[in-house]
Amino acid sequence: MANLGDLIGSLMSGLIRARRVADEQTAALAEYYKDQPLLEGLSVPRIRIPELTIDLPLLIEDYVEGEIGEMEDPTKIAAAAESQLELTLSKNNIKIDPAFHQMFVDEVKNRLALVKQLGVPIMKETIARTVQDAFADTLVKTKTTLTASEKETIARELRAKITSVSIAKEPVTPSIVANIKTADVKERASIRSVVRLKITMKEEGLEWAIQASESGGVVRTLQPE
Repeated sequence: MANLGDLIGSLMSGLIRARRVADEQTAALAEYYKDQPLLEGLSVPRIRIPELTIDLPLLIEDYVEGEIGEMEDPTKIAAAAESQLELTLSKNNIKIDPAFHQMFVDEVKNRLALVKQLGVPIMKETIARTVQDAFADTLVKTKTTLTASEKETIARELRAKITSVSIAKEPVTPSIVANIKTADVKERASIRSVVRLKITMKEEGLEWAIQASESGGVVRTLQPE
């Protein structure tokens, strides 16, 4: 038996691996064609699977209830943010008015308390962005001036720290337990017990796009072909 999500994910990842193996062979074949005078002018064969349909009989064995995640106490997150801010400032020799710290901590607490009251799904990204927004607003309210590099360094290290302490209890996603063993399906097959899962997967490609960043570095992003 397996989680239905894991099962579908395995089918999809299997198709991706098949595409990778095929592309590796195509690359090797391209090298071979290049070194052969009678072949170098010909197109190199490339196999793709633009669409694949799988019709799979299975048994639904169980349904597992999910659980809502729980955010860490806002006071603890704010304390971790303050500690990380002080460490980053000291390490990078960045000077900020001491009054900034308390206002930043209060801003973090207030914003996170609001997030908790709203009852929205708890995610690390949401909490990290909330802390970053609190930092940006505190800069404006205290009229604190920092360079772009200093802001980027503080924001990056705050995000890393907050992501590691933001969740008190990880959420559990609801799941369906499925059985795809042929013997079991045949033995217990009936109109009421057997489900047929028909999946059509379409292949799409991604490619790396490279561009210069404002800081002079290189930014790589994956985009559709």
